[in-house]
Amino acid sequence: MTEGSQPPFPLTLPEQRRTLSVNEAAELLGVSRWLVLQQVAHGDLPHKRFGRRILIPRGRFLAWLEEQPGGAQQASCR
Repeated sequence: MTEGSQPPFPLTLPEQRRTLSVNEAAELLGVSRWLVLQQVAHGDLPHKRFGRRILIPRGRFLAWLEEQPGGAQQASCR
C-alpha cells in the first residue's frame, strides 16, 4: 500500500458490527489471510460459518487474543 492510500477496509470497525471477516481479522493481527484461514481450519480461532462465508465474532476474537501469549498488547505493536 502506498503512502496516503486507504486500506481496503477500515481498521476501526463500527461498534454495531458484531463480527469480523477473515480479511479484517488478518489485518488487525498483522498476518496473512491464509494464516487466519489455517487457524480457523484447525479450530484455534473462534468463528461461525454461514455457507462458505466465515465470520469471526468480535467479542470472542478479542477474548481469544487476550488469551494468546503476549496478548493484545503485542499484536497492537505491529
